Amino acid sequence: MNLTTKIFNKNTNILQTTFTHITKYSNSEVIITDEKMNILFQNTKYNFKNNIFSITDLTPNYENNNLIINFENFINSNKMHLFLKLIFNDKNNLHNIPMDVHICKIFNKKNKLEGYSIIIQDITQEIKNKIQKETFIDILTHDLKNPMRANIQILELLLNNKFGNIDNNLKSILEELLNSCSFMNYMTDNLILKYKNEFNLYELEKENCSIVKLIKEKVYQLSKVTDRKKQLVELIVKGSIPEINIDITEVGKVINNLIINASEQSIEKSRIIIQIEKNKKNINISFLDYGYVKKMKNLNEIFEEYITCSNKFRKIGFGLELYNCRKIIEAHNGKIWAEHVNNRTSAITFSLPI
Repeated sequence: MNLTTKIFNKNTNILQTTFTHITKYSNSEVIITDEKMNILFQNTKYNFKNNIFSITDLTPNYENNNLIINFENFINSNKMHLFLKLIFNDKNNLHNIPMDVHICKIFNKKNKLEGYSIIIQDITQEIKNKIQKETFIDILTHDLKNPMRANIQILELLLNNKFGNIDNNLKSILEELLNSCSFMNYMTDNLILKYKNEFNLYELEKENCSIVKLIKEKVYQLSKVTDRKKQLVELIVKGSIPEINIDITEVGKVINNLIINASEQSIEKSRIIIQIEKNKKNINISFLDYGYVKKMKNLNEIFEEYITCSNKFRKIGFGLELYNCRKIIEAHNGKIWAEHVNNRTSAITFSLPI
């Protein structure tokens, strides 16, 4: 053994020790190879044939020619990074493991290829989490929503004397029950919408719609909410407002959330003003209310996830409404923002393209 070999072996041992320390707490397989894909270092989560990294070792289908061709094309191209989703065939445990594989080329100072860094991540838990969240959405949608809708309908029939007249004491109790069920229904809608936004589980179904008519419908439907605080909702339409192409259901949820939000933040016996106007390219809808000025300095924080209008309270469920509004408006290529109007009033405005 000559002196050069001894020095190389010594440096290799130092590098191997360093590499072992660095990857000791990694949940991923980390591999460093030379330019011929011979493995120099690895944290040995998976065994490769003859100590050579091969894509075929990570897939149970060895006849996947497109995969092999893509891999070989990357090796022979000027591309620096390759990302693959593969399946590792775990023969010991008789099951397959889904994986993300990141392969990067390593160059020296003279821009000569020295080798490759390969990171292999087991994404089994990630997939399980996604399935669990989708199951959670299904539970919310069917197991909770359907009974709540039934309860709301029954309570509304009772309050409308469809089963005979009821006295005032019972009416007050039924109204409180209806308010509670409506609130739970409202919060469930926002939870479902949040998760659907996060996982892109829904698509917009657009059609031409009169935004003025839609707002009037929502104001009427939520009259019980504003009546509880004896609030007056005033609609101001500036000029002629054309129909716009929107998902009526989704934009309806935005209007619902903003009316309820304005009512909650405003004082009793106050006015909630909804103002609609058109400029050259957009229709702007503003909701003016009382409350934010005293509670928050940076109003646009209210559109972030789980942020409420009060810095003291951050609760799951609360803080989703305005976040969902932002996601829906952005999906329509629109904008939404909050601003101070004067010392007593603030406004939330959303803009939709004509």
